[in-house]
Amino acid sequence: MQEELSLREQKRLETRLRIEDAATELVDKHSFGEVTIEEICELAGISRRTFFNYFDSKESAVLGAPSADFTAEMREYFLHEPTTNIMELVLNLVEQHMEGHHVNPTIRERRKRIANDPEAAAASISRKRAKSIELIGLIEERLDWEPELRVLEDHSTATEAMVIAGVVREALWLSIAAPDSDCSDALSSRLNDSLTLINDVMKGIRW
Repeated sequence: MQEELSLREQKRLETRLRIEDAATELVDKHSFGEVTIEEICELAGISRRTFFNYFDSKESAVLGAPSADFTAEMREYFLHEPTTNIMELVLNLVEQHMEGHHVNPTIRERRKRIANDPEAAAASISRKRAKSIELIGLIEERLDWEPELRVLEDHSTATEAMVIAGVVREALWLSIAAPDSDCSDALSSRLNDSLTLINDVMKGIRW
């Protein structure tokens, strides 16, 4: 039975990869706005119904970033995992949520190029904003429950949560789309590099 489940899961992963491969190949050759779900399905050799069993939109298949809500297990982990560093906890949550995405090197490189497509970039920003709202709520809840994790004591937990989520959102974008980002590196490494870059830039800015 375990072997059967394993084979079933392997088939699902293969189908998912085939869809992502088709979606990114088409958009990389043409443009985000020109490619349709029907064209992706045709190249991947699947039906529309199968497509929507794996992805909720063209954006999901092309960009790869998961649009689904955090799972109950992820929320439980974030709200109750012992920590002394809220940023570290947020990064761990993001890495869990992104697990399995951007794994194939060819697809990773295509997505890096696609990220510079204006329509794809706009879609990505919209998706990240929606995910940020969910993340802000989780961070705020954790900071309210454990105020010793706070850094901005003169501001509300809601404001601090927005700042943390915003920094992580931009670090994630840099880790995927920045020209200097090496997509063969682990996501955790790229996120750390992006956060260091943001920190270095902010140190050098005056206003």
